[in-house]
Amino acid sequence: MRKTIIVLCAILLCFTFALPALAAPTVNLDGQQLSFDVPPTIEDGRTLVPLRAIFEAMGAEVSWDQNTRTATAIKGDTTVVLQIGSTTPTINGQVKTLDVPAKIVNGRTLAPLRFVGEAFGGTVEWNQASQLISITAVPTSGTPPPAAADIYVHFIDVGQADAIYIELPDHNDILIDGGNRADGPLVVDYLQGQGVDDIELLIATHPHEDHIGGLPDVLDAFTVESILDSGYAATTNIYKEYSSKAQAEGCSWVSDNYQTYTWGAATLQILTGNQSWGDNANDYSVVCRLDAGDIEFMFMGDAETEVEDILTGSLDAEILKVGHHGSTSSSSLAFLNKVDPKVAIISVGTGNTYGHPHQETLDKLQSIGATIHRTDLEGTIVVSTDGTTYYAVNNDTDNTNIQVSAVQPSDPAPIQNPAGNAPPLIPDPWVAITDIDLQGEVVTIKNDSGWTVDMSGWYLVSVTGNQTYYFPDGFSLSPGGTVYVTSGKGAVDQYPTHLKWTGSYIWNNEGDPGKLYNSSGQLVAQWP
Repeated sequence: MRKTIIVLCAILLCFTFALPALAAPTVNLDGQQLSFDVPPTIEDGRTLVPLRAIFEAMGAEVSWDQNTRTATAIKGDTTVVLQIGSTTPTINGQVKTLDVPAKIVNGRTLAPLRFVGEAFGGTVEWNQASQLISITAVPTSGTPPPAAADIYVHFIDVGQADAIYIELPDHNDILIDGGNRADGPLVVDYLQGQGVDDIELLIATHPHEDHIGGLPDVLDAFTVESILDSGYAATTNIYKEYSSKAQAEGCSWVSDNYQTYTWGAATLQILTGNQSWGDNANDYSVVCRLDAGDIEFMFMGDAETEVEDILTGSLDAEILKVGHHGSTSSSSLAFLNKVDPKVAIISVGTGNTYGHPHQETLDKLQSIGATIHRTDLEGTIVVSTDGTTYYAVNNDTDNTNIQVSAVQPSDPAPIQNPAGNAPPLIPDPWVAITDIDLQGEVVTIKNDSGWTVDMSGWYLVSVTGNQTYYFPDGFSLSPGGTVYVTSGKGAVDQYPTHLKWTGSYIWNNEGDPGKLYNSSGQLVAQWP
């Protein structure tokens, strides 16, 4: 019997050695084969490859935090953070989802192939027959794919007028209107202060002075690559001056006709053209929509309800530049419901003779839950976005008083009772703000209970600045767990232990209480 078993084992060994061995996949980067001390492997049908070796071959700097078991790779403006065992790495703070988590094999971090290959904008191809992984760090066209980058929209305080500067990545600049004639030097100074070298697209929404008045100065000060306006001419001196300067610029000068402009990941769509509105110059306004990813902006000029009624296509937008300075002639409730803005910007002058913004318009905006910002009350307003979240910034003319409120596109507005008083504090000894480091911009929140607390919809408020951070959907704090909400230049984004509020400074170093609210708007904790 023993001899029989030995013979069978020998036969099995012969068959085993007769079978072809499956070699580890070969990895090529830009046509060059890479070598690893730990080869790629297969996990649940997914190929895991050495993260550090490939990232460093791409030119990234890679660091390792042993305490959190987290790898961080930085290349140019892109930062990749990946924690061992996690399926939610981040790229520039944006969470990506993996089918299988990264793991450590023989002291090396192995991560899913496609994530590693595409994290810095590359492409990945897999040849099953040859077991060859081909990673192209730069597309064959020689131009990297567009990456998400911050966009800033400046609603310049020009009194009872409009002037909007859109700051796109790679020094692409758009100006929509230029205020009154007297505002020309102010607009030029503002643009120069923002480092504008030239203007890729200048839009004159319609020929009223409070929109085109400052444009002659702008055309004198900057090279303009393209001009778009309504095509509706006027006999006024300011229109003649604008027209003369536009013609002298020698650039493309066209009327609105449903054009689409694209810069990287940003798209500006013109929603008007070919309509006749008699002698109502307001209704000839160029209306356009900026698509920055998950965040959209709608710019209405002075277009009135007749124009709103005929606009077609995608009209939803998180940020709305309210038409005609908040007049009742614009912003019908039907239109506002189509746009469904979370933020409404009104460009308006203090004590203007028109009574703008009209109370009826303010009431309608409030009824749909929009947060209202006004240049007459706040000065220049800047909204920035990375394509996923956006921040409304109010700053005075010398740029020294900055207030920021971070918003997620799906976040509900904070709940307040009808009297406007703060909701009562719910005695909850379990979840508490244990510290706010005002200078370090770090808020420490701890769960002292024996159970996991779902913090979806919870929000943290900086009381002095009236600034709000919303916790991500699905975020929970484990029993005994601590989370740090960070902001400022040293903000850390390492989900789920460190949540990044914003790269701007939030907390007032001279004293700024913090309050934590649950998803029902009830005050759960406060500091000090």
